[in-house]
Amino acid sequence: MFHIILALRYLKGRKKFFFTFSNMLSLLGIVIGVFSLLVVSSVMNGFDSDMRDRVIGSKAEIKIHKEDYSPISNYNELIEEIAKNEKIVGAAPICDIELMIQKEKDMSSTLCYGIDLDMQKNVTELLNKIVVGVPDKNALDDDGIIIGMDLSLTLSATVGEYIQITSPIGTQPSPFGLLPKSKKLKGVGIFISGMPEYDRVYTYISLRNSQYFLGFEDEVTQIEIKSVDPSRSARLANDLQKKITGDYIVEDWSEFEANLFNAIKMEKAVMFIVLALMIIIASFNMSGNFVKLVTEKRVEIGVLKSMGASGKDVVKIFINIGVIIGFLGTMIGLILAAILLYAQMTLHFIIIPVPGFPLQWLPVEMRILDFILVPIVAIVISLLTTLHPAGRTVKIDPIKIIRN
Repeated sequence: MFHIILALRYLKGRKKFFFTFSNMLSLLGIVIGVFSLLVVSSVMNGFDSDMRDRVIGSKAEIKIHKEDYSPISNYNELIEEIAKNEKIVGAAPICDIELMIQKEKDMSSTLCYGIDLDMQKNVTELLNKIVVGVPDKNALDDDGIIIGMDLSLTLSATVGEYIQITSPIGTQPSPFGLLPKSKKLKGVGIFISGMPEYDRVYTYISLRNSQYFLGFEDEVTQIEIKSVDPSRSARLANDLQKKITGDYIVEDWSEFEANLFNAIKMEKAVMFIVLALMIIIASFNMSGNFVKLVTEKRVEIGVLKSMGASGKDVVKIFINIGVIIGFLGTMIGLILAAILLYAQMTLHFIIIPVPGFPLQWLPVEMRILDFILVPIVAIVISLLTTLHPAGRTVKIDPIKIIRN
């Protein structure tokens, strides 16, 4: 017990309530480091989750396709087999094809998805993202098309107007040779996915029309799946890969958008390392402060040893000093970060003032692992910082101190 009492006395110096100025600087360094690390990690988590929700809201969580990307003919039986898994909410067939889209003189390329709208609504958030028009399965099957907002602006097209889509490759036999397939479709809906690159390129047509452009009978290019928990879709994809027979590839959202999510993970890792350096810098300040403290307290340390205190007892005193500063600084930083982050999650007071940006306020997601790992790292660094200064107290000879 006397180890802690003496540690607190050395921390306060001659002050009655607060630490000495140098110890307060060490404490403040730990507070700022832990606070910054938790806030930045939570903000990066928020961006990661928001990006994931936008991707799977437009492209589903899991995709199944042939290993050689050949068409899937038995997709109905495959969907029935998949639907038996209680972790799956829905599955839908998809035909994707690159086409040219044109309205009068305006032209663009598009990645066109042929869908069954009734099945697709159980897999993605497409219908919830429609901002113009109220499309249904009958309207889409009756030569309808749903386009992104940015693409509609490029084409100057809106709901109710006719748009021509054309295959860039000649596959339609005619007396003049192979001609590209072409069809006029009526706009039945305009969506905003929150991903500008999707809104500029993606369009949705009926499954039958997409099969016409691909030259399929009753085949699809892939099957999209929605699970109960998107955060565990990678594990579910692995399970499906083992159960499905045949040359199929099962990919989750982190694989078919690997570049995007790997970039986010890399940014988070770099930010974590950079901000962790703040705690390490604060620990160097602590180490220098403790070396100075050992020098100042040489006489008291000598007296303690002459009174029967062992070298281990003196070392424990200085280790307790580091632990107290590290623990208090970590807890204060953790509490301040939790208050700020919770306030942002509920009040959204930090706004992103960028016109047209898909997010209106700074996204935040507090993860338990971060609030466990960061405090442990901070306390361990603080503890390691005290080992060298505490070790110097062992070399102090009480006999020389008393003689002098």
